[in-house]
Amino acid sequence: MVPRKPIEQRHVTRNGIPQSATQLRDAHQRLDALRQETQRHMPGKSVDSHQRLSELKRAEFSAARLEAARHHGDQSRFHEQLRGGHLDALTRTTVGQKYDLRRQYELYSHGDVARQLHLDRSIYDHGGWRARTNHGPIAKSFVDIHFGHYYPGPRLYPSRCWYPHWTTWVSWSWWDYCHPIYDPRPVFCRPILYDPCPPVTVFSVATWSPLPIVASGTWVDVPMPDAIPADYDLQLLAVRFVDPGHPEQQLGPRYRVWFRNTSRQDIVTPFNITILASTDDTLGEASPQTGVRVESIEAGQIQSVDLRLPYAAYEMGRDADGKPVPLTHLHVWVDSHDEVREAFNENNGATLAVGDILPVDPAAFSTDVETGVAGDLISIAGEGFGPERGRVVVDVQGLQLSAEMVGWYDLAAHLSMPHLPLAGPTEMELIVIRGDGAAANPLSRPLVPAGTPVMPVPQP
Repeated sequence: MVPRKPIEQRHVTRNGIPQSATQLRDAHQRLDALRQETQRHMPGKSVDSHQRLSELKRAEFSAARLEAARHHGDQSRFHEQLRGGHLDALTRTTVGQKYDLRRQYELYSHGDVARQLHLDRSIYDHGGWRARTNHGPIAKSFVDIHFGHYYPGPRLYPSRCWYPHWTTWVSWSWWDYCHPIYDPRPVFCRPILYDPCPPVTVFSVATWSPLPIVASGTWVDVPMPDAIPADYDLQLLAVRFVDPGHPEQQLGPRYRVWFRNTSRQDIVTPFNITILASTDDTLGEASPQTGVRVESIEAGQIQSVDLRLPYAAYEMGRDADGKPVPLTHLHVWVDSHDEVREAFNENNGATLAVGDILPVDPAAFSTDVETGVAGDLISIAGEGFGPERGRVVVDVQGLQLSAEMVGWYDLAAHLSMPHLPLAGPTEMELIVIRGDGAAANPLSRPLVPAGTPVMPVPQP
């Protein structure tokens, strides 16, 4: 049997990708200018506007790769802390025992924690999402800075949820702008950044083999085939929902796709991975799509990539009342342009109802200030926080309090720190708890008394 190999994020240093702060800043400035220019020209959908979209996408990838390069040296300190027993005190607290943090963090080494613990069942058993108990206190201004919109996530969540308006803390948390403290995700869950690929022009839907374990699959403990093919073979393992995008920025939903080379030899021929949206199990020329071009994959290796659909996936038609009809199905296709000579094709794809696609596990990456101040606002950036508010626990030397939630998004939590009468600086742990009880890794930050000036995180 070919052993499963961990993936190294070599892509961040290929092709002479620059890493300086000046180049990173210039890339982001170019990206912002292109976004604004594209939005001005999109109503007519001229040839020029499509050229601008292509240029915009290249700029987005440039900025994302620069960001990845900048943090390539960061180590996953979360796993080191767990192995060294530094989180034992936290897991033994009341909150730690309520959410079984020890078990969650042990499973975190390979990921897919919420699925393995069947956390969705507790939501269903207690009356559904609206009846959940895993949420913190809410600020009076919460409703004023949020709006309702269709949500294309798992059926565990409501189809219409609160979104925060696109303000400073939301834009800061976006995946290509946030400066991570470190990446706590297991290596299999860190998506590799590849260049975009051409669109699919053949729209026949194949009969696919079921994905492992559940409808949207898994990458955890999936055995290699008993008979490893002598020829090449690519296998789609899993699909997860990452975030819904944002209506005010005309951004569609993002999905993470896991795939594996099940053959005995490396695949060095580049190939494409494409996802397409539809309102049923069929496809056509009007189906919104996006894809990436994978450069290579070693024998037995698992990789993951992130793919964001265009905003057109939210407006695929009109119903009898004239309201937009969003996607209901996602079509995922590995080697979508049929470039690899494979022994089997049945395991290359899947057609999934969007409600069957499970969410990524919560992961906390960073805060928008280096130091927390008692009573002040702080934002946490990450992924997998879920729609609408969950709970953020502030642990200060064993004292655990729920922060007041000012804003919430799949990629960020905006909160007010508890008013603690501190005599001087101390350390705190911030733990994001999603509505189903799934916990993110703790973030350690200094906490100082109210009124203490602090330095914000430098922006690109």
